[in-house]
Amino acid sequence: MSLGSHLARARERLGFRQEDVAKRLGVTRTMVSYWEADRRTPNDRQVAALARLYTVSPHSLESGEGIETRDEEIAMLFRGADTALPLGARPGVEQFREFVDGYSRLAEAAGVEIRGMLQSPFPPVSGAPSLDDARRKAEEVRAHLRAGLGPVADLDAVCELLGITVYRAALGSDLKETISGGFFAHPTIGFSLLVNVEMTPGRRRFTIAHELAHALFHSGPRVKFILSGTDKNPRERFADWFAGEFLMPIEGIRRVIEEHDMGAKITDPGSVIHIQRYFNVSYATALVRLRQGKFLSPASYEDFKSVRPVLFARALGYDTTDDEYIQDPDDWRILRFPRRFLRLLRTAVREDLVSASTAAQLTGLSLDEITELVGDQAFQGEQDRRELGEFEITGIGT
Repeated sequence: MSLGSHLARARERLGFRQEDVAKRLGVTRTMVSYWEADRRTPNDRQVAALARLYTVSPHSLESGEGIETRDEEIAMLFRGADTALPLGARPGVEQFREFVDGYSRLAEAAGVEIRGMLQSPFPPVSGAPSLDDARRKAEEVRAHLRAGLGPVADLDAVCELLGITVYRAALGSDLKETISGGFFAHPTIGFSLLVNVEMTPGRRRFTIAHELAHALFHSGPRVKFILSGTDKNPRERFADWFAGEFLMPIEGIRRVIEEHDMGAKITDPGSVIHIQRYFNVSYATALVRLRQGKFLSPASYEDFKSVRPVLFARALGYDTTDDEYIQDPDDWRILRFPRRFLRLLRTAVREDLVSASTAAQLTGLSLDEITELVGDQAFQGEQDRRELGEFEITGIGT
């Protein structure tokens, strides 16, 4: 079969139209049609862009290897999901599905048993739960984790502690049209969460907490996959409420307000910025939680919606990052993988359980990235050694 037929198969596997491909690559639909009819040949840069879009390697496009029609498998995987899978999210969801399968194969090759969560330690929530129900469940989980009332510093570490895998992928930047994430109960890896990287850092944290609610309270024999989009059915509303309560407990907010003498009602948006940054959530989440806790009047709530939170935070002296302004999926090449997976991958390559090329094929990373992961760059530099020596002299390091 020709390159054109391979391109067509790869496109059809994900349900893209030629118009969709043309828009994403910045070419005409006619040009895509010419490529698939072998009337024109895409250059190397265009082949690489097509491979990224179709979640395959350039070699697969040229050889046809590894391009299967998986529409039936995907349909089975997403059966029962509350939200239809948007077209633009399909490549990222396909990457997620391939990742958890690849993770399972890697563990088998390395002879490692992944102790992922296969059953929630909490009783399921059904029906139409209330905000108060979500509050009690969030308190139960915090108590289980011994998290107290303060901010949850590292949600990835929390999920790893629970045996839950977190993977990140580009799912689209327009949250009115796409999904923010998903939950999948993999038979081997266990509970796995998908997070859209094309969102602000605060929104990504909220999504992890939202999907955590699905994993802990909505999983079961009949629920294997949940997509989280704009549909607000009872299950999605509960997950939203849980995420807010888990990330920003009302009593924790009250403690911060009292310690900083902000008054019974917050009247300065700068106080909202401080609370937002303290709990490491989005400005929108902080506003909603302050309103739910009656720390904001309705008028202030409406007025503070017009604040430009990142610029305001910078003006107030808070550190801000480029990621708060522009979310670039290319920045997440190796960061999209869970730390536990990267540790396993590093060990497997260093001990020759899998080759570097196999690791690159499994992850979609370059050989240079795999080499950097498994190489000696991680060992201490001279400055680190001097600091360790100072600690040893003072007795701190002994």
